[in-house]
Amino acid sequence: MKKLDWLFMSSLFALIGIGIMLVYSATSGTDLIWYKTEWFKQIVHFAIGFLLAAVIVFLPAKFWKNIAYITYALSIIALLFVMDSGHVSKGAGRWLDIAGFRFQPSEFAKIAYLLASALWLSKHKVSLLQPKTLLVPGLMFIIPFSLVLKQPNLSTALVFTVMTLVHFYFAGFRLVDLFLFVSPVASIILSAVSALYWNLLIICVFFVSIKFKFPIWLIVLIMIFDVGAGYVSQMVWNSMEDHQRSRVLTFIDPVSDPKGDGYQVIQSQVAIGSGGLFGKGFGEGSQTNLAFLPEKHTDFIFSVLGEQFGFVGVIMVLILFLILFLRSIMICRLHTSVFVNLVVAGACTILFFHTFVNVAMTIGLMPVTGLPLPFLSYGGSFVITCMILVGLLINMRLKGRDINYA
Repeated sequence: MKKLDWLFMSSLFALIGIGIMLVYSATSGTDLIWYKTEWFKQIVHFAIGFLLAAVIVFLPAKFWKNIAYITYALSIIALLFVMDSGHVSKGAGRWLDIAGFRFQPSEFAKIAYLLASALWLSKHKVSLLQPKTLLVPGLMFIIPFSLVLKQPNLSTALVFTVMTLVHFYFAGFRLVDLFLFVSPVASIILSAVSALYWNLLIICVFFVSIKFKFPIWLIVLIMIFDVGAGYVSQMVWNSMEDHQRSRVLTFIDPVSDPKGDGYQVIQSQVAIGSGGLFGKGFGEGSQTNLAFLPEKHTDFIFSVLGEQFGFVGVIMVLILFLILFLRSIMICRLHTSVFVNLVVAGACTILFFHTFVNVAMTIGLMPVTGLPLPFLSYGGSFVITCMILVGLLINMRLKGRDINYA
């Protein structure tokens, strides 16, 4: 107990308590029996998560290295199975029902991919100058990414993408390598947004490649990919129907469709803005209580926080998240094992990306996605996944030295 990071644990327990309180506030208007309510189910989810986290903490650190590829293979099988027999909701097949328990394989696939990627990259460095070093980790990434994207679940697929980039950085990539590596994707996006921005990107990529003295063959290859990606994006955009373009533009800027996809963002901004400095008080707020705010106990729980506890409450919660992330990433300073550092970096990336995107979404800075807010949003699979990540972080902190190789 003395070895635990109690600052980390305090911020964690505070966030969990606030989350349960917000879920209760957002769903207390129902006539359900107490043990059927969302707030009570949330407590059960956290109880299950705590038990799993406790088991994880007491297992040896080498255990995760030994099962990394096995869990990855099982997660791929589950993702394949959900495509054929998954429960469909809101047009997406993402859930499996086993013995009355419904769960999302994509949530647990994050952890499986995290372990497998960490194990491979701890033994094999990656380099932009040696494309063959990217083949195996690229294949390990593209399989779960494609299966999750097929569900369709773009937001979760992006979690795999960001985690991969962070792992590549820890495994040998420099920041300039990451920039050039993702530049074709940036080319696709910017070519659809503005020809000026796209041209600036191409110029920037070229001069950065020259400045850092990349080989001529690599510069030519990158330029071909970037320019080609931009032209393909333009061809696809020009071939789309007007209603298809409208859907894309609405996804980028939901407020442009205030009665459709923009409705959630507008109501979320109204809820947060109406909270003022200190909020309207626990259980109060028209946007929440009168059901103007959709998905208030899941994706838009942050809006409930803003309406009821105002700017002060929002800042306090963000500070708790900041403490949690800083104390988590500092685990990397305790050990020299690359595997440990990759596991810690990957777990922090998952939690941070969910938090950043969810908060940005609720205040209108990013498109509406299905990424819930860690420890606050209601959910079974996601809550358990977060607690498993917490268990891994604590396990790596306490037992990371058991892993010998660097």
